[in-house]
Amino acid sequence: MKLRKFFSMLIVSGLVASSLAGCGSAGKTTGGDAAGTQKTSENGKKGPNGETLASEQIAHGMQFHVVTFDTAQVGDSESGSFFLATCEGLFRENNGVLENTGCEKYEISEDGLTYTFHLRKNKWSDGKEVVASQYKDAVERVLNVDLACPYAFFAFPIKNAENYYNGKCGFDEVGVEAVDDYTLKFTLEAPEPYFIDKLAYTMFDPIRVDNIEKYGDTYGTDAMQTLSCGPYMVQEYTASQSTVLVKNPEYWDAENVFLDEIDLQQVDETATQFQLFEAGQLDFVAASGDYLKKWDQAASEGKCQLYTDGDVASQFFEFNTQESCPSGLMQNAKVRKAVAYTLDSQTFIDSVYNSRYTAAYGLVTPNIKVGDKEYRTEVAEPIKDEYNEYANNPEKLQALFHEGLKELGKDTDDLSTITIQFLGYGESTIEKDIEQYVVQRIQDNLGIKVDLNIVGDFGLANAAQLAGEFDICMQVWGADYNDPMTFIDIFRTGGGSNYGKYSSEKYDQVLDQLSKEQDNDKRLKLYGEAESILIKDDAAIKPLLYRDKHSYINNRLHGFQYPVFGGKYEFKYAYIVEE
Repeated sequence: MKLRKFFSMLIVSGLVASSLAGCGSAGKTTGGDAAGTQKTSENGKKGPNGETLASEQIAHGMQFHVVTFDTAQVGDSESGSFFLATCEGLFRENNGVLENTGCEKYEISEDGLTYTFHLRKNKWSDGKEVVASQYKDAVERVLNVDLACPYAFFAFPIKNAENYYNGKCGFDEVGVEAVDDYTLKFTLEAPEPYFIDKLAYTMFDPIRVDNIEKYGDTYGTDAMQTLSCGPYMVQEYTASQSTVLVKNPEYWDAENVFLDEIDLQQVDETATQFQLFEAGQLDFVAASGDYLKKWDQAASEGKCQLYTDGDVASQFFEFNTQESCPSGLMQNAKVRKAVAYTLDSQTFIDSVYNSRYTAAYGLVTPNIKVGDKEYRTEVAEPIKDEYNEYANNPEKLQALFHEGLKELGKDTDDLSTITIQFLGYGESTIEKDIEQYVVQRIQDNLGIKVDLNIVGDFGLANAAQLAGEFDICMQVWGADYNDPMTFIDIFRTGGGSNYGKYSSEKYDQVLDQLSKEQDNDKRLKLYGEAESILIKDDAAIKPLLYRDKHSYINNRLHGFQYPVFGGKYEFKYAYIVEE
């Protein structure tokens, strides 16, 4: 989960702290460390690349909009960022490469079914040891069907995990074993090429059952309940306002954690964020629209660091495919396709994001691989050609819409009598542009009405999605690991993040084939089939764009990372240099 998933990817949140450091004057226009003038600080300490460290190691950044403080329930990248800071799983991404962190080493059996991990000695923030049974407990919690964990299916490749989830066996038959305190073993149903990548995900982080039992039903609702086994621990937290994280002295690699404190505060308006960044009161900020040109120029002049990179996040409209949707029409694929093809990817990008990002006609982003082949260069986007047949052709779109209405027995000569509901989140400038775009494109092309249901609180918006209170809504999905399955399995029947309740026996059958297929060329073909069923045949979603990363970092902040997978931000390797 790389980016914050769903609605929160549509806005840029920022923050300000009351007492902040100034902005440096030297930097590079790259995502790497900026070179600055080194001076001897009071403490004389050096950074990992020989830089002189500032005496005060406090970074100021953007508030985490955390959905849950329960690792088993994490399904968004900002909650993932919180746990990157406070938890240590078996692996941690460092500059795009998975490093052994919670484990010192591991072995994979020749048949690809057994993974044995030798754990590193680490402690929780209360001084207790991190042991193998706590990783096993995490798997059991995720597979507790009563908790309805959104990523439970991640564990299904483990032997008997899906059977246990469905009540067909006991947990003692599931293929996860704490051999001893520092040896953990997984046994799979069938080889899975990306299993190691999945183990880096938050749901597989160790948990403390005693701490969960202490808080009972309220566990996961308050950051202050969190026990840390990662580089930082929570000192203060106020939802939608501020977070203070401090260095965890019990962490196994505390010696190489330089930041003593991370102060996160919230400011909603993009203009205010950049004012604070310019004043040196923010250490990093993301940009779009008119800010890109100005701050790219500032970076080229060495006033800050520019971080740019391709992303693995896909933005799309999703339809509620159930008969119970507000309009009662979106259960029909032709109705969905007619609405979908009014929504042009390039005009959306031009209207909402000032021509930033890349128009998408598929779900899986560039940079995702199958083996050593990039998926998007091997498999054509499924609707690019067909979309062009309907683009800017209201008569053809309305004819398709009428066909769908007839199949539902609800055709009418007056399409203005039909209303569909768009579920939106927030009142930012970008959100308002999205709402205006949706209304204008659908009404102009189809002649139907669009009712806007704008929810300001993310929790309420997420609840509305879960309840199916929409005909169409915006989604963003960031990849959790480097394989197309991270996108494709969202829409399996009954999936926890399948908000439109899309269900296709044909689609599920392709996913079942993929779970058993080891030949990468055959897997490429199967992924293409699944994508085509989802987007072209059934029009369950309408792809919009592939996102990128374009952010600015204060010259004083080095080693700060934007992970490819997992959370949005990685602070473990960050440090402040003397200016």
